[in-house]
Formats: sequence, C-alpha cells, structure tokens
Amino acid sequence: MQPYDRSMEDFLDAVCGQVRFKTVHSSIKDELSDHIACLKDEYISEGMDAENASLKALQQMGDPVLIGRQLNQAHSPKIEWSILALVLVLTGIGGFVQFFLSAVSPNNAQAFSNFLIYAPLGIAAFVFTYFFDYMLIGRYSKLVYFSLMAAAILGFFILARIHGAYRHIYYYALLFMPAFSGVIYGLRNKGYFGIIISGIFYTGGAIMCLLAPTFSGLLFLTIGCLVILTSAINRGYFGGSKRAGLAIVYIPTLAVTVACISALYGPLARRFSFMMHPEADPNGYGYQHLMVKRLISSSRPLGKAVLDGDMAGMDIHRLLPGWQTDFTLTYVFSSLGYIAGLAIIAVMLLLIIRMFGVAAKQKNAFGFLLSLSCCIAITGQIVFYVLSNTGVIVMDGILPFVSYGGTGFTVNMMLTGLLLSAYRRTNLVKDVLKSGACSSQIFTLADGKLIIDLGIKKQK
Repeated sequence: MQPYDRSMEDFLDAVCGQVRFKTVHSSIKDELSDHIACLKDEYISEGMDAENASLKALQQMGDPVLIGRQLNQAHSPKIEWSILALVLVLTGIGGFVQFFLSAVSPNNAQAFSNFLIYAPLGIAAFVFTYFFDYMLIGRYSKLVYFSLMAAAILGFFILARIHGAYRHIYYYALLFMPAFSGVIYGLRNKGYFGIIISGIFYTGGAIMCLLAPTFSGLLFLTIGCLVILTSAINRGYFGGSKRAGLAIVYIPTLAVTVACISALYGPLARRFSFMMHPEADPNGYGYQHLMVKRLISSSRPLGKAVLDGDMAGMDIHRLLPGWQTDFTLTYVFSSLGYIAGLAIIAVMLLLIIRMFGVAAKQKNAFGFLLSLSCCIAITGQIVFYVLSNTGVIVMDGILPFVSYGGTGFTVNMMLTGLLLSAYRRTNLVKDVLKSGACSSQIFTLADGKLIIDLGIKKQK
C-alpha cells in the first residue's frame, strides 16, 4: 500500500470514528474522497506531481477529528417534538374519554381499565417503530407485502366476523399503505411496467377488503394508494412521461369505478338516497344519520345537549348506537358540549398539518413515500370519522388515539412511529433517486411497425 493510500485510509477512519451512526460512514467516505480527488487534480494542474499533490490535498482537509465531530452533528437524528406532544395530548384525551364513558353504562364499565392495558402496548409499538430502520421496508418490500397478505388470509380462518365482517381487514388496509409505498420504491426506474405492477399489488389489497367486506377499508386503501402512486409518478420515480403514467393509473381506475357503480347501481342508489334523505326511513337506514344530526344540532357550548319532543330527558347512550366506538365524538359533542368536541378536532387538525409538514421535509425517495403513506392512513381516519360524527356521511371507523379499541390504538401508534422514524433518519439515509432512461412514449410507429415501450431496459 502506498503512503498516500495509508494516509487516506487513516484519515477517513479518523473522521468516521467521530460519527456515531455507522449507516452514514460509507457516504461520508465517498464524499470526502471525491473532495480530496478534486483538490488533488487542482494541484496537479498547477504542475505538482501526483504523489505530492495527493499528500497536499490530504493535508488541506484539516484535522480529521474536528471534521468528524462537525459531520456527527450534521448527521444526528432529528426529533419532531410537536408531533410527539400532539400524540401524547390525544392519548391523554383518549384516556379521559374512556374514563368518562366507562361511567355511563355498566356494559361499558371496562372501557377505562382496558385502556390502561392497551395504551402501554401501543406506546411500546410506537417506540419499536420509532427506532426501527424503516429502510428495511423498502429493501424487503415484497416480503413485507406478502407477510401482510398471509396474516390477513390467516385472520379469515381464525377470527370471527363482527356484524357480518372481518374487522381485522380494516386495520390491514391501514398497514397496507406503508407496505405499498415500499413496493413502489422497489419498482422505481422501471418505467410504465413498474406502474402497472404497482396496480397489481394494490389489487391484492383491494381483494382482501372486498372479501371482508369493509367499505371504509377499501375506500381508505384506494384513496391512499392513488395518492401515493400519483405522487411517485409526479416526482419522476418511474421515469418516462408523467402524463402517460397518470393515464395508466386513472383510465383503468375510472373504468372500474364506472363498472362497479353500474353493477351495484340499485344498492348504491338506495344507500345514497337514504344518506341524502334519511327522513325517508327514520326508523331504519336513516335512524343513525338523523340521530347524529339531531344530537349535534342540539349540542350546547358546555354540558349535555337539550333534546325536545319524545326524546326529552332520555339518556344519549340509549339513543345513539355505537356511541362508545363509531360515534364517540358525537357523544362528546352531545354530553360535554361542542367546545370539548371542537377542541379535539382542533388538536387533530394540528396533528395533520404537522404530519404533512414532516413528510414534505423528507430528503430521500423512500422516506417521502413512507411518510406520505402514514399521513394518509391517519388523516383518512380522522377526516371520515369527523364527517360521520357530525352528520355529513354515515361510515364506521375509529378516531385515532381517542376511540376505544386496542388494535386501532396500536396500529395508529405504529404508523406514527414509522412517520417519525423516517423523519429521525432523514439526515442519516442517503437515498438519491436516479432517473431512469425510459422512453417518454408508450406507443411508437417506426418502419411500419408498432413499438410498445413499457420502460423495461434490456439486460446486457
């Protein structure tokens, strides 16, 4: 080994010896080596021989210990305290709500004691995903995807239906989104073929939702995957024409949507009719919707809602089905006052704003996709739950961190942990997206032949 080579290796080792996180050592060595090479070339251009130019370039870099300490600060983990604080506040609100609800009815007396059991489990799940190397999801995306599929299928055999549906698929749909972001990351620079394969992977998750069946899970899954895939195309992750890529996604999506609406026109039209005019069946399909609207409109700033007519003086929990789960927010509005309900919504809104702010700051490709998927999964639940609990639509669901249920709490804590894990490592992961050399057109006519380019490179 030449003296320069030994000095170079010693210098790089001394620098990296000060950098705590080993995952960035290789990228630091590459960057420093490139910088030293540039200095060397400058000295050679000034007439210096190669060996002396190399040694002088190395000397010009300065003290490796000092450089290493500076790089250690630049590559330290980032902590998003605002999201941590908001989640902690919402968890506290959830505990208070469950404590309040547990005193309402003997059938719900175990709500708070159960919360004290599943809350630590959810926090443990958050800690695990927070310190988890999220890049493993990107590297082993297909393994993660098929493991989720296997768990979902297994649930069909070992879990019981609740109100005619397999409830676990709803949570599967939420966890599917980070897995789907990993699939897209694995297909980057694959051209239009990568987009088509992404659609096939989505179809597997959609089939699980249809088998459950869970309409809300399917809706979350479809919207989430569309947003993630659209964002990837717009950022050029696949290569090729963005317009063509979007056409590949949305033309089949619209066609399938129209076909489903046509096939299910009768039931869908009837359900939509009851949603728009619940008074047409006040004791059947329209009862729950009408009751939510009536309770919200009767709510006061503080205290219990004032009901009139035949419901005057009646207990709210006897009037509202699902008051302790699907309509917890409605119950808060009508029992504690709309100030309490609006306060919960305000904290949720702040959480949404901060989450998308964190996703927008991501510096690497997969970190952005994963963060976006977690944001969509949590935001979708909040938006549809609030709309349902204020009488705009009727849909089952959970309010993240507040509604009763250990599985929902744990899943949302895992999603939050993944989001913050990506943010924590944004300075520690070098993930440069290289543009693929894919053709911008799918169909080309040349020499009387129709050429179809799916963006797949020939292997030499």
